[in-house]
This record gives sequence, structure tokens and C-alpha cells, in this order.
Amino acid sequence: MKKYVMGLLIGMIGLTACGDDDQPLTPALNKLTKVSCYKDGNAAPLFEADIHYTSDGKISSINYDGDRWLFIYVDDKLSVTKVSSDSLVDEYTLSGGVITGHKVSRENPGASNEIYTSDTYTYRYSGSEWIQTSWQTRWPSETGSGYEERDYPEYERYTWENGNAVLYAQSLDNREMRYEYGMELAPANFPLRVIGSFAPVDFDAVSPLNLLHGASNRNLPMRAYTYSILDPGVTLSEYTYSYTTVGDYVTAMTIHESGEGQTSLYRYTFEYNFEAR
Repeated sequence: MKKYVMGLLIGMIGLTACGDDDQPLTPALNKLTKVSCYKDGNAAPLFEADIHYTSDGKISSINYDGDRWLFIYVDDKLSVTKVSSDSLVDEYTLSGGVITGHKVSRENPGASNEIYTSDTYTYRYSGSEWIQTSWQTRWPSETGSGYEERDYPEYERYTWENGNAVLYAQSLDNREMRYEYGMELAPANFPLRVIGSFAPVDFDAVSPLNLLHGASNRNLPMRAYTYSILDPGVTLSEYTYSYTTVGDYVTAMTIHESGEGQTSLYRYTFEYNFEAR
């Protein structure tokens, strides 16, 4: 009897082990490798970005409208050199894979070979949600001697609800921007996020660098609109979103922009060809 019970237990353990081994593995989604944006039905793109990665999946370079951005990682720093830009180097500070700071270096046009830090941004998070940006800006003095600077400790503010950023506000502007979301979940490899802009149609809104800014939105946005805090009942501009999906991938997105008596239509296409490991 004891041998029977022991055999039964061993058999049950074996079945359980087999069951665990047979659980399907969910493969990681491929990384975004190209973004194209077309405005108002034009055949020529408004912009294109080709994204390249290192063997371990970090961004190595981005070719953006004829410019090449080179990414170099050293310890907790990420330097992005924009080859054809007057912004010589963008340096990001990383903590646990999340961007916590950003410095922009430029060349002083009034002083030979003098490089200075023009902008310093510090990002604050609540858990993994980006909620605030402080900004210090510097520029060469008009007298030609030294620099002037301004500090904005609460330059930007982001408000989150149910895993989504629903409000963007800026201390130097009397506008605010609200976002509304549908039920469709945002794929983990889709970098669209609420970024510091009242016109969220540029590459910054869909750059894969956004995935280093902590939590992404849980759902895909369906509508965004701006209004003045002095007259919140009047919509100044509006953006409505629609998506094309293939399996777990967002392959296209359309943003309809309206405001001030004008409308524009932006169509984006997304390609994912880097196999995540």
C-alpha cells in the first residue's frame, strides 16, 4: 500500500513538472526600427527616423532627416551626439535604466571653441511615473562677458490616473493639455507617450528614447486637447488618434489635428525589425 501511494505521489509530481515545462513562453516584442510620418497626404514624408541597436538591445544610433545621432553609454551616462546640429552633445543621466537628468551642451558663438551647458533638466518620478521636470537655462550675456541664467524648479507637471498620463502643464504657459484613453492596451514596444509639448506630432512623441522615461501609458490615447487655464471651457486645439494593429504591434497611427480654424492629418508608420532577446 505504501509503495502504491509513493508511486502515485511521484507520478503527480512528474505531471506537475511536465505541466510547468509545457507552459507557452511569450516572446519579447521586436524593437522599433523605423518611424515615418506623412502630413496631409503628401507623398514625401514630413520626417523619417531609422533606429539602430547594439547587440544587447540599446539604441546605438538614429538617422533622422539627414542627421545622425550617435548614442554612447558609459556607466550611468548616455551621451547623444547630433552630428549636424548646433547642439553638440545631449547627456542623459540614468538610474536603474530610467532617465533622471538631461544636459544640453552648445558652442558659444561669441567665444572661440568654448562649450557651455545651455539647458539642464531634472526629472522627478512617483514610483515609475514621470510627474515633474525642473529646468535651468543659460545663455551668453549680451555684453559678451559671462552667462545669464534662469531657474524653473517646477517647469513641467504630469498628472497620472489609472496608469495613464492625463494632464500636461507648463509653468511658463497658461495652457494645459488633457489626454483621454480608450480600452486598448499600449504594447510594451510602442514608445508613444505624453511628452513636453502642446503639439504632440513630432518625432519626440514617438522616439524609442521615451521608453527610458519610466512607465509608459497603460492604454493608447484616443484624444488630447488644450485649453487656457483662464478659460478652460474653450478648446484651443484638439488631437484625435486612431491606430492600425497587426497582432501585438501598432503598425500605423493617424493623428487628426484641429484648432484656430485649421486642420492637419498626420499618418505614421512603424516598423519593428530588431529581434529582442
